[in-house]
Amino acid sequence: YYATVTFMDEQVGRMLDELERLGLRDSTAIIFTSDHGYHLGEHTFWQKSNPHEEVTRVPLIVSVPGMKPGRSKSIVELMDIYPTACELAGVEIPETVQGKSLVPVLKDPSATIKEAALSIVKEGHSLRSSRWAYMGYKDGSEELYDMDTAAGQFTNHTGKPDHEAVLEEWREKLKAKLGQTR
Repeated sequence: YYATVTFMDEQVGRMLDELERLGLRDSTAIIFTSDHGYHLGEHTFWQKSNPHEEVTRVPLIVSVPGMKPGRSKSIVELMDIYPTACELAGVEIPETVQGKSLVPVLKDPSATIKEAALSIVKEGHSLRSSRWAYMGYKDGSEELYDMDTAAGQFTNHTGKPDHEAVLEEWREKLKAKLGQTR
């Protein structure tokens, strides 16, 4: 795994060096991400088998000439990359695009463009906000995590009476989100 990360780092460095050599760095937006994370034994899982944070949270680095660097905790989805690239390139964003441009977040890292991000895996779905992570599986099982108090996703709040209202709220939000994407 570390060898793979090192190799990728070297390749990104080569591309950045070439942009610099060609004099294009000051006119090129760069977007670096991955399609999924990877379990390395967390929760007793390996690879990308479920919608836990280790799998659904991916790196997203955007460098745009003339925009100040910063860090954001804004919830985004990979489908937001296309409209972002369109806006940065001055191209009209098609009406059929489901994602939202991240340019407001690039301009102000505290900006919010959506409440939650949907992730889909073979076994089910997850919906992640800044506070809650809800997972609903095809077998009917569920997980609910308060990311403010259990960022490692080890304290599942399903079946706990004091979280029943939150659980129902996130069940409904996931149903609504899935209805929007079909």
